[in-house]
Amino acid sequence: MKSYFTFILIAFLSIQSCISQDRKFTGYATAVVNGDEVLKVETFGLANTEKKKKYSKNTIQPVGSVSKTVIGVSLMIAKEKGLLDLDKDINEYLDFKIVNPHVDDSNIITLKHLATHTSGIIDNKNIYESAYAYELSPKISLKTYLYEHLNHNRKSVKKSFSKKKAGVQYEYSNIGAALAAYIIEKVSDKPFNEFTEEHIFKPLNMNNTAWFYKNIDSTQHSILYDEKDQAIRPYSCVTYPDGSLKTNIEDLSLYLIELIKGYNGNSTLLTKKSWVELYAKNFDERKNVQNISPREPNTGLFMAYFKSGKIGHTGSDLGVSAFMMFDPKTNIGQILMANEDLTSDNLERFKKIWNELGK
Repeated sequence: MKSYFTFILIAFLSIQSCISQDRKFTGYATAVVNGDEVLKVETFGLANTEKKKKYSKNTIQPVGSVSKTVIGVSLMIAKEKGLLDLDKDINEYLDFKIVNPHVDDSNIITLKHLATHTSGIIDNKNIYESAYAYELSPKISLKTYLYEHLNHNRKSVKKSFSKKKAGVQYEYSNIGAALAAYIIEKVSDKPFNEFTEEHIFKPLNMNNTAWFYKNIDSTQHSILYDEKDQAIRPYSCVTYPDGSLKTNIEDLSLYLIELIKGYNGNSTLLTKKSWVELYAKNFDERKNVQNISPREPNTGLFMAYFKSGKIGHTGSDLGVSAFMMFDPKTNIGQILMANEDLTSDNLERFKKIWNELGK
């Protein structure tokens, strides 16, 4: 579902004017950081309208596709451990075979293709929406879901691929991102949620961050709201690495600080060489990748470059809106996370909040 709202999330980036304030969001948090510390954190509105519970610094919610940046960092950690090569055929790491049925045998899909959304794997609407359920945790494993829809001998596999070879066309794919996370599971012999907890969340003291409801303080989790301000029942997604990261504004601020440090070669979470590779722009005139959005003209490994020059990611899901990015020239980072869908009705408010953060 995340990809269907991306155009709304990034639409305001080319608009610089300030819009008058209103009260369009139920609850949200904002933060401004640099490469050393949190400069400002503010919270507004309610985390639970029925109980009149305020949205606070401790409020936990999903952040949608901002989660994908964690896959990028995890890929580099796994590479440093000698577990994978971003340029090798992904079938070298899988326990089932993935082949694009629309192209010839010369086509090879790599982890770099997955991390730059150029693999040829697409989000068929029906297939991707089937990953969601109004349950506290997924009922099937990530492997089962990916096998069902990507394994070369399944009947439905054609629906999961474009007719383009890998590396030719950009097509945002949540399923492709989840596949990258599954490969990390395979090569590390550890579930992706445990891998990230050990190698990212614990080292950064992100103590209120996890992928599943069972691993967070449920009393701090916000109710999520739709565009009509109606509460949404708790839900889960089988392809959880693509957008189900649950965190609060304080933890996400710590993470963004580390991303800024890494960009400047000051983080020990990865080596300087790995940080450079994580952020390296993958598209240029020589590669001639098709279908690039002018609003997001380039990408690192699950790290988007925006027309404004900022680096980061946006996120959207049922009852979720989120932005996390930083300016590489000033090293100032901004976060906005809200417990409500981003729609045409509240887009003006979102733009106003974001523009105010940048001042």
